[in-house]
Amino acid sequence: MSRPQKTEESLSPLHLAVLENNSSLIETLLKEGAKDNEDRFGITPSYLSKLLGFSNALTKPKKKTILIYRNSDEKIHSIPISEFEERLKITYCESLIFDSIKTIHKIAKKCARKMKKEKLRQMNTWTLALHEKEMEKERADTFYIKWINRYLGYGVFAIRDIPALTYIGEYTGVIKRRNNRKNRFNDYVFSYDLCGKSTRWCIDAKEKGNFTRFLNHSDNPNLTSRWVIKDGITHIILFSNQRIPKGAQMTYCYGPWYWRSRSSPAPL
Repeated sequence: MSRPQKTEESLSPLHLAVLENNSSLIETLLKEGAKDNEDRFGITPSYLSKLLGFSNALTKPKKKTILIYRNSDEKIHSIPISEFEERLKITYCESLIFDSIKTIHKIAKKCARKMKKEKLRQMNTWTLALHEKEMEKERADTFYIKWINRYLGYGVFAIRDIPALTYIGEYTGVIKRRNNRKNRFNDYVFSYDLCGKSTRWCIDAKEKGNFTRFLNHSDNPNLTSRWVIKDGITHIILFSNQRIPKGAQMTYCYGPWYWRSRSSPAPL
């Protein structure tokens, strides 16, 4: 079995095995004591696996169930993610998915530059202090998904009373280059902002994403979206901006750009 060598990018053999998506080699390297160390951009092999959407010995098992509300019996049910994916024809992913390590490194480099600015660093530190621990946990204790109608489709509802400033989830999907002409026909595109500024990328959750892709728009939302840099990469997270009572629909404002080429939203 050939062993990948370090490159000018200072990638370890474990990083390179991940890039090859070689599960057997990854297992061999781990048994031989390979460490999950960061590359020069702060990306570990396990984090790289996650960001590339690979399944191997370095990645944690996927979320196995999700809560849905069945209108037929007016009850909340826990169903396997596999069943949910089959019914909705999507792939459920709890992480951003990038096309290459090159894109990951480009974004990591931009993030590192931004964090040299004191005001942005302070804001990021404050946001992480509030939500970093919760970002590592599953959020099944806060929501269920329910069919509303043909116009709105599905929505996300609070399964319990949710206090203000509660972390709800990250908007996940595939990181792609912006294409405003094509994106106007895609209802699941989220701007991939970096410290409040637009970038050349967007998050496309049309085919791959998590429960946040079902959050509907409101002009008076009870969720706020915000960028945060964690582990060297920008993430778009959502948290409650007020107390949300049990059974209430969770919403956020899609912003004026989203509605430029779409019909006005139904009021919520």
